Amino acid sequence: MIRRTVRATFALVPNRVRNFVFAAAILSAGGLSACTPGDSPVTPPTTGHGGSGASPGTAGTTGAGGTVTTTGTAGTSSAGGTSAIAGTSGSTGAGLGGTGAAGTGIAGSTGTGGASAEGGGSGSSAAGRGGAGAGGGRAGATAGGSGGGNTGTGGTIGSGGAGSKAPVQASSGCGKTNPQTGSGSSPLMVSNHMYYVKLPTAYDGMKPFPVIFMFNPTNNPITWAEQNAGFEQNGAKTGAIRVYPHPQNSSAGWGAGDVSFFQPLYDQITSNFCVDKARVFATGESSGGDFSSILGCEHANKLRSAAPCSTKDVPQYPLDATKRKCTGEVTAVVMQGKNDNVVGPENGPKTRDFYVAVNHCGKTTVPVPGYTDTLSNCVQYQGCDDGYPVYWCQHTDPNYSGTNHGWPTFAPKFLWELWSSY
Repeated sequence: MIRRTVRATFALVPNRVRNFVFAAAILSAGGLSACTPGDSPVTPPTTGHGGSGASPGTAGTTGAGGTVTTTGTAGTSSAGGTSAIAGTSGSTGAGLGGTGAAGTGIAGSTGTGGASAEGGGSGSSAAGRGGAGAGGGRAGATAGGSGGGNTGTGGTIGSGGAGSKAPVQASSGCGKTNPQTGSGSSPLMVSNHMYYVKLPTAYDGMKPFPVIFMFNPTNNPITWAEQNAGFEQNGAKTGAIRVYPHPQNSSAGWGAGDVSFFQPLYDQITSNFCVDKARVFATGESSGGDFSSILGCEHANKLRSAAPCSTKDVPQYPLDATKRKCTGEVTAVVMQGKNDNVVGPENGPKTRDFYVAVNHCGKTTVPVPGYTDTLSNCVQYQGCDDGYPVYWCQHTDPNYSGTNHGWPTFAPKFLWELWSSY
């Protein structure tokens, strides 16, 4: 679950990239009812300072240096040709920051400026410096980036910032050997709450890993999330540390009284395991969804993304961005059954609108390629703060005995594709 330092086949790129892509088709004061179950960037050319990145769905329309501009950089001669700061794809001329026959620069600076942009999206051609791919994200300054171009290599859900992956933030737990993980039958304890940890298949105590906190629904065993959330069956099993906590009162579920427990849990995980603190994610279903939604505001300074599912109203934490003082922003993925007959469907739109306000998104949305069927029905809001998009999935998955209240089948795949791109 992190940080602002993302701020299978589909494209989902936080607003570090403004539009995202798919290459191949990617919590209550009183608790609630139980829920049961329902998983390459183009290597940019060298340096330069090109324009914006590839247009959604048109990888390969940009040139080696990004989008054409009409003027080049100032200079006196043009030994390298007449290219603009970033020409369209072309084969002649080499101004500062791009190649291309189009764009008659004001004389490229001796034609030695280099042949491409820095850090384009991952389309089939490099975009300009900070060039955005699909999904709208924070423009990046480092070369490459994942999930940038709409049809480029590595397409699925993008990272929310073409070429702008946040640097790894290693926790104090790196270097520790044989940390206790507990198990479903022998859980660990922190602040009167049980939890246990599943480590990546090839866990290395010197390599920081992302962390997924998965909060289970009311009146279910501690092992529910491990067995049903899907993170033990997809790439998260090898790519992330999975943490499965349990509410203090299982029959009441996750509520306002549990919120203070997250800080000591977070501290224990980051001090005992080698965690990448820039990539900490929280999700949950039913009252677990309520809880992850609350954490996405109260503990946004620790999380990169929050994905609440099947939520209900929690009066202590109103879904009003003017009344809550969030500690930051997260990429939000809000999932709610359109016909939820356990808690009703009305809280989903309220949760969505809360995060749309917190992240300063616009009103328009675009479908998420590969997740447009009624069993997922995901859209992405446009115009959100760079690197912090909001996704809304008003699905009709009948999980949980046909109630449309359960953890939807598409969730683990969608979430891991998104989170692994950060």
